[in-house]
Amino acid sequence: MLGVFFVIGSIASLILEKYVLANNSHVWLGAIVPVLSIIFIFWQMLNDSMKFNTINVLLAVAYVSLNFIFWGQGNDLYHQRVVHKVYKSSDLQ
Repeated sequence: MLGVFFVIGSIASLILEKYVLANNSHVWLGAIVPVLSIIFIFWQMLNDSMKFNTINVLLAVAYVSLNFIFWGQGNDLYHQRVVHKVYKSSDLQ
């Protein structure tokens, strides 16, 4: 059951990362979730809540990597929106 909560929480945080936190003009705001996820994973491993084995390390690396990928995609969404506004306001259509 704990695994299901982790998966649901992970998906929710990734969606929040892409469409809310990273999709704005403040680049640092999108870094909150990846940094917190790294801290959370290290804390879990230090407290022995998450065993230090190959599968858990691979899952942790995949999750942190996805956080950074979604951060980049959110930044791209913001830049596309800004470029579209500039293009639309300049009447070059």
